[in-house]
Amino acid sequence: MKRKKMMIVVMAILIIVVAVLVVVTQSPKWSRKSFEAVIQETIMQPDGEIRLIVERTTEIYSNSLNSLHISEETELVGMDGKEIEIEDLQPGNTVEVILKDSFVEETPFYYPTVYKIKVINNCYFEKMFVARHHYHMAVKEKAVAE
Repeated sequence: MKRKKMMIVVMAILIIVVAVLVVVTQSPKWSRKSFEAVIQETIMQPDGEIRLIVERTTEIYSNSLNSLHISEETELVGMDGKEIEIEDLQPGNTVEVILKDSFVEETPFYYPTVYKIKVINNCYFEKMFVARHHYHMAVKEKAVAE
């Protein structure tokens, strides 16, 4: 009888320990949010704070414009998976944003904790390709006209 009670107590403690471990290790991930957006502009605040203004293309619930705080802890990643600098984030780039789902109600909504921004479509290279294509087409048309 004592052995049975002891087994029940040990099992209950084991279940409690496992539950606590799950809550402690998973709770920070519960507040993470991910969405895609297009960069509108980068703003340097007078106090040195960097904010990235983006327009959401997914997960839009109200105003699609958001202001993202870029800190030293924010991971900035290029299309190739390598680390990039804030200067590499250009208006028109499509990015994946991973942040803490907690914002300040100002316009646009301000997210103070941003974990990662990854470029998924770099419009700069697309614009260069299109411009180059148009240039070559113009050269060919000029050659045919002459």
